[in-house]
This record gives sequence, C-alpha cells and structure tokens, in this order.
Amino acid sequence: MSRGFDSHQRRYLVEHMSVLLVVASLCTLLSIGGGLSFLNRYVYDTLLPRLPMPPSGDILIVGIDEYSLREVGRWPWDRSIHARLIDQLSKQGARGVLMDLILSEPDRSRPAADQALVRALSENGNVYLPVHVEQLRSGGQLIEVLPAGPFARAARGLGHVDLELDGDGVARSVYLRSGIGQPWWPHITQAMLEGEGLIPEDRFPAGENDDFVGLANVRKYPRYIPFAGGTGSYPHVSAVDVLEGRVPDQLIKDQFVFIGATAAGLGDMLPTPMAGQGDLMAGVEINANIFDGLRHERMISGMSRPWAIALGVLLALLAPLLLPFFLPRWSIPLILGSLLFTLGICYALLAVWQIWFPPAASAIAAVVAYPLWTWRRLEYSMAYMRNALERLAEYSDLNRRLTEPAPLSRMLRMLDQVLPVRAWRLQAQAGAPVSGGEQLEATAWRGQLSRRYPFRHDGKRYELTVVWRQALDADTYDYWIRAMLARTETHQAGIGPRYEVLEKHIERLRREEHRQQALTRFFQVGLAQMSEGVLITDACGGVVFMNPQASYLLSIEGVAQDTLGLADIGRELEFTGDRGWRTLLQEALADGRVQKECRNRRGMDLYLDMILVHAGDQPGRMLIISLKDISDVKQAMRTRTEMLDFLSHDLRSPMVSVLALVGKMRHGPDGERLSDFLDNVEHYAERNLNIAEQFLQLARVEGVDSVEMMELDMLDVVESAIDQVQIQAQARDITLRFAYDETEEVWVKGNNELLERLVVNLLTNAVKYSYEGNSVDVRLFTQGGQVTCEVRDRGVGIPEAFQDKLFDRFSRASTSGGARTRGAGLGLRFVKVVTERHGGDIKVASAPGEGSRFTLLLPRIQLS
Repeated sequence: MSRGFDSHQRRYLVEHMSVLLVVASLCTLLSIGGGLSFLNRYVYDTLLPRLPMPPSGDILIVGIDEYSLREVGRWPWDRSIHARLIDQLSKQGARGVLMDLILSEPDRSRPAADQALVRALSENGNVYLPVHVEQLRSGGQLIEVLPAGPFARAARGLGHVDLELDGDGVARSVYLRSGIGQPWWPHITQAMLEGEGLIPEDRFPAGENDDFVGLANVRKYPRYIPFAGGTGSYPHVSAVDVLEGRVPDQLIKDQFVFIGATAAGLGDMLPTPMAGQGDLMAGVEINANIFDGLRHERMISGMSRPWAIALGVLLALLAPLLLPFFLPRWSIPLILGSLLFTLGICYALLAVWQIWFPPAASAIAAVVAYPLWTWRRLEYSMAYMRNALERLAEYSDLNRRLTEPAPLSRMLRMLDQVLPVRAWRLQAQAGAPVSGGEQLEATAWRGQLSRRYPFRHDGKRYELTVVWRQALDADTYDYWIRAMLARTETHQAGIGPRYEVLEKHIERLRREEHRQQALTRFFQVGLAQMSEGVLITDACGGVVFMNPQASYLLSIEGVAQDTLGLADIGRELEFTGDRGWRTLLQEALADGRVQKECRNRRGMDLYLDMILVHAGDQPGRMLIISLKDISDVKQAMRTRTEMLDFLSHDLRSPMVSVLALVGKMRHGPDGERLSDFLDNVEHYAERNLNIAEQFLQLARVEGVDSVEMMELDMLDVVESAIDQVQIQAQARDITLRFAYDETEEVWVKGNNELLERLVVNLLTNAVKYSYEGNSVDVRLFTQGGQVTCEVRDRGVGIPEAFQDKLFDRFSRASTSGGARTRGAGLGLRFVKVVTERHGGDIKVASAPGEGSRFTLLLPRIQLS
C-alpha cells in the first residue's frame, strides 16, 4: 500500500472522527440546554394518543356542572348538600369517593351543615379530600391549605392535587409527592389507591430522612400522566342527578367516584395533550386519569438526564457512523431512516416501558450531520482530486501528445511530403488563404480531382481544398485526410463558464480521464495489432493481457484470460534440450530475461522472449512474454542447409567423376579411348546442366510474387510435353500412351511455360522410374469443374512412408532395394509450387513394385 494512500486514509478517518465528535457534542449541548422543549413536547403530544391505554370501567365522574348549578343554586353550595351527595353515593354502594372540593374553613353561619357533612364522611369511610398549596400574597410565603379539622379527621385520607404545567401551559405531568419543607403529601389519587389496598404504601415513599428545606414546596416522583383519551373518556353524571336519585345503582355500585367542578369558571379547566385544540379538561377528570395510570402502573417516567444524553448521542451518531459506507445518493434516505428509527425507539420506550425519551436533540444532531459530513467529504474529495491531478500531470507527456490537437503545420507538411497531392489550399474563416504544391488554374480547384474538407481548429473554422493527382488517389486516401483533420480539430465538449471551484476540478478531471482512456486505447490497439504474440502476467502468474496473435500461437482462442496462468501457457509449447518451461520461468525471475526457441502445437517455430519488469506498487512485478513466429526464418535456414548439402554432393559429384576420367586418361597404362572419355564427360556435364536448370527454374517460380496468367488449352500443353519426353522414353523402350476425349474442353488460366515444364517433370520421373519395355499412361479429362491430368507408370513405386515428403525440396525416394535414386530432388518440388501458384492440387498414389500415379487438378474455365 502506498504512502500517499495511507495519508489519505488517515485523513479520511480523522475527518470522520471529527464529524462524529461534533455531532455528539451538539447533541449533548442541545440535551442540556433545553432549548428544544417545544419540539420534544410536540413529539410527546403526537405519540401519546397512539399508546394503547384504554380507560378503566369502574371510574365515574360526578360533575358539578352548569345543569347542577341551575337546579341546586349558586356556588358555593350549602355543605348539607355535599352531605346528601355523599349519603346517596354510600347508599348506592360506591367503593371510594374522591372529593375534589376546598373545605379549608368551617361554615360558621351554618354549623349544622358542617356536622351533616362530617357525619356523611364518617359513615361512608372511604372519602378522600384534597390538600392545596397557596401563596399568601404575590411573592409571599407558601402555605399548605388542608381541609378543616373535622373534615380532615372524618376523611379516609388526604392528598395534594397540584398539577405541573409546562411552558406552553399544558398539563402533562404531576408530582406524586409534594409538601412544604418536605414531600409529606402523596397525590390524592395515590392516597386513594393506597387506602383501597390497590398499590403498596411504600411504592412512592415520602422520604422522611430527606433534609428539610424550609418553606419551599418540595416535590418528588415526577410522572407524565398517561391520559386515556380526551375530555369525556370516563363516564360522567351530573351531581344533581345523583342527589335526586336519578342515576341507576349499577352505574355507581363498586365504582370509584370522583366529585369535582366541571362547570366553566367554577374549577380548574386545563389544556392537556389529549384535548382538542381549544378544548379543556376539568381537574377532576385529570385526577381520574392519574388514578387510572397509577392503578395499572402506566405512569410515564422521564428518562434521567445522563441516560437521555447517552441514548441521544448514540442515536444521533447512527447516521454519521453509516454515511461513509453508503453512496451519496443514499445519504438523505439514511438520515430520514435514522430519524424514523429514533422516533421508533421513543415510541417503544413509551409503549413498553413507560419511559419518555426526548428525541429532539438527537434528531437535530442527526440532521446536522448530513451537511457537516457532506462538507467534509466534499473537501476531502477535492483535496484527493487535486493530488490525483498533480500525480497524473507527472506522466502526462504521452497523454498530451495523444490527445492534444495536432498543429496545422504538421498536417500541411504531411500533405506536401507524403500524400499524392498536386496542390492544396487552406482557407480560414477570416484571412488570406495558404496554399502549397503545384501552381494550378482556377478551374482545377473546382474539377473532379478536387475535394473540400471543412473543419474546426482552435475555435476557428477552416476549409481545406485538396487536388489529387488521380481520381483513384482521391478514393484511396480520403479516409486519411479525414483522420488528419480529426487529429487537428479542437473538441468543444465541456468548454463553457464555470460557476464554482468544484466544477472546475471536475472538468479538469474529465480531461485527464479522457487522456487516460486515449492512452489505454492506444496501447490496447497497438498491442492487439502486433504481428508478435504478447502476454503480460502479474506476480501471481495470472494473465493480465493477451493479444489475439498470442491466442492463435498458443491455440487457446476463446479461453477466458481470467482462467489462464503461466502453467497453462507452458503446456502449449514444446522445448528442446533439458530446459523446460519451469526452468525457463525460474531463470527469467532470477536473471530478468530469457530467450529461447520452441514450437507450438500447430508445428510452428517460435521465438520466446520473457522480460521481467517492475510496474509500481500495483500491479507490481510483471512478466512480459513475446512470441514471434520464426517458421519462415527456420524454413529458410533449413533450405540453406539442404542447398549447401545439394551443392556439396550433387553438383560436386559429376565434377569429381570428370576429374577421375581425366586422371585415368592421363595416367592409365593403355589410356582411355577418346570416344568413351568424351561420352562420359558429356554425360556428367548434361547431368550437371540438368540439375542447374531445375534449380534455376524452382528458384524463379518461388521468387516471384505473381505469375503471368492467360487462357490456354491443356491439350496443347500435354501434347507438347509428351513430344519433349518421347526420345527419352524410346531410349528405354518405354511407350507413352495418351488418352483424351476430344469432346471435352480442357481450358485453364495459367502460364504455358510453367505448366508445360510441370508435365515434363511428371513424365520424366515416370520414364526414369519405369522398368524398360513398359508403358507410361497419360490421361486428360474434366471432372467436377476441374481439368485433370493423370500420369501413371509401372515402375518401382514409392514407399508409403516417403509419400508425405515427396514434394519437399531435395527429397529423393529409395528404390525397393533401399538404394537412393539418382537426382537432385527438385523436379517434384517444382511441380508442387507451380500447382499451388495456379490454385490447383497434385496427388500421388503409389505402392512399391506397382508403379505410381500422379494426378494434377487445375480449375477449369469456361470460354465466353
């Protein structure tokens, strides 16, 4: 891993940790500051109605409403009326009564009414009265207002009825213990539940060991009220209906009855989270909700600040922790998902564990994380982009030469010095034209040999007019003119105003990307079109690149490069000597370069060159393997060796014989007869001349690129060849028999001299290898769109093992006795080469002792 990459990775990690630290700090400060209380209250008010908290069926509210005031009279009522109400509830079997009325002073004008109320309270035995906290004057001392002594003693229990109003004036919570100096008093609903044995008395203890704090109102156990619903969630009856006995017994029996003012302006009417907009809930109904919540353990506790901060920070960090692992397009969905997850956690805590977690700080911090992370990621990306562009600039010379427009002077020099152009003229949009080449008449610039090419260079429009020497030149080199113009054109893509720094960097990066792509295409196309096979492998032996020629030479066309390795390449090659593929690889890795000749499965001779290079950290060490087809070179070397062998033996042998005859003639005891001597010299000279002629003819036909062809009749060719060999055949008492159907046309396209020599060679070989007194049959006929010439002898025949090499240069077969026949081995090679130059084929069928049959096949033509 490079050092530059490490530094970027470290910076990325530092950036990420910094964002997390800022988000955590922001969440902590927002949680401590409390400035988001309004947002937390909104979330709480939204979630509370969705909690599963149905009202209990044994709670009844007896309201002192407007109807009761009209029927009974103005408030305050005579306490005897309260006594009657208590008596009626006792009579109808109420289980407990919470009387939310102020009875702090005795009625001195009507003591009998107070006594009646005390009696009713005592007879019922399950009536609970409220304790109020009042301030003597504005800013004055707080005092506890208890029911008057007789009432307090007659009541089953006492408890405070104070509610906690939030900053927006909504009653959401209550303190379950409150008192001046110490939290003596339980909430009245708690006192009622403890008195009825529904909750233990030590659930919310008073804390008698708490320090006394003077005359301050001390409160403990804050809880959010789990409202069962809005106003009217519990059954409600008018107090006058109870007084008059109009309420059925089953509606009151075994019920917990809450008595309080519900008429407007008479008692506490407070907004709650469950009340509709502008709707208020009476204090007595709020107490019923508190009673129901305490009874079923549904009172909601606020999460302690340390835990709330810890959970808030954890939830706030969820999104920024995951942002680096997601693509930018998923950033906003991720933030929204984290907000929904935070609300889900908040709701789960409320519904399952009755714990209120304020989520606003966490949500705000998570939202802030998005622009913060985007800013840092953008800054990081731009810094990396700048560094990457600087690094690319170090290797941009070749890229620049490949992608920057070529100057016009270079194109014009190409027109003058390379292309077959008579004249050219370059006309700019504004300015005088520039011309080159020959001086032409004005009409020549508009003639058939002229071509016009409009193009753009350096933001200007130009028109190039070219006058070619020939019409064929215009068609042949038109593509190259267009290629030159494309090389000089200035591309306008991406050019325009830039409104920000980032866009400038992106444009610069786009240009570098274009240059890199051009460089990659340049190397890929160049390597792919090389005549040599090229493979590049990495340090693990995997094939990184392989051009088509390498696939062909290794016979692995169609094999996926990802599946290839160095071992697979070695299996396709054959080496001579004791240096195998593995040894060569080890030498290349140790010495840096290895060169070796080998063969592939196609029988081609190859030159293997392996070079070890270092290409940087990635891909690191690489092995470049080139394979060059040297089959022609090796064949030329083999031909040279055979030719030297031929020159050293077949041409020297007659000369040696001549020298031997001369020596014999000069030093023999009787001397050689002059006529015999001359006959032998003539024989050896003709033999040498014949060999030289064959050699020259073969060299001539192999050395030319094309053979001059014409329409000719094979009948004339064969008859002429037979006439030339006739004397040789008669000398050996061999009959040449020719068969031909005169109705067939045997026209071919070829060279008369070469084809005649070809047939002569076939006939000469047939006569040479036939037994004396036999015949050689020649047939000329057509078959399947081909002209066929067949030469058959009845001589020694050719061994089957030699027939594959029969047409090779300097090849000579052995007779049935094993002796090699005399001759240079060039005649049949000549036959093979001429046949191939004419697009034909030559076949041989032979067996030792049975003779041979040579069949020449040439494409037949139809004369018009």
